[in-house]
Amino acid sequence: MKIPEHPIFLESVDYIRSQIGFTGLNSAQQSVLERIIHSSGDLSMQSYLRFSPNACENAMHALKDGANIITDTYMAKAAISPVAKRTLNSNVKCILEMAPEFINASSKTRSSIGMQQMWLEYTNEECLVAPIVVIGSAPTALMTLLDLIQEGIHRSSLIIGMPVGFIGVAECKNRLLKSDLSHIVLEGSRGGASIAAATINALLRSASD
Repeated sequence: MKIPEHPIFLESVDYIRSQIGFTGLNSAQQSVLERIIHSSGDLSMQSYLRFSPNACENAMHALKDGANIITDTYMAKAAISPVAKRTLNSNVKCILEMAPEFINASSKTRSSIGMQQMWLEYTNEECLVAPIVVIGSAPTALMTLLDLIQEGIHRSSLIIGMPVGFIGVAECKNRLLKSDLSHIVLEGSRGGASIAAATINALLRSASD
């Protein structure tokens, strides 16, 4: 079902298009870019946005086939869930649901532990369609996911790799970019829950139209 857009959003998109000009992107990629720019207020985002071949198309097929969406934060889950419900009724889960409330002083983070636990849970289930993973805040979660996939533990339908920050961020993004996994990545230190959520929301809307 196509969700009607608010007139203010449509006016914003017209302005964005007037500023960025011709992008050479296909319609799904263009929708992702416009929503990222709208979410961030940053017209330079096109310079950092990277798509693996057929990333959007693969993700939309997976969403239509019932793929679950996994987020690294409750904030991203909250931003995605309403759109998921109104479009394809996709199931949205957060890795922190599987993370311990407290951890001892170690090199692991709650996000890393939560990702490992949730990904291993998926390998034990009859999962017909690989999940889509949305990372906007936790580079350790992305690095853990890449380690697990490299070990042969379940692949993803798409990884949206947009953790924000400086420590460990460039390393995990570059590793994802060099992999053969379907991905959408925002290079550099930019990212965040709202931008990562805007990306999957654009794909949900495109898939449901």
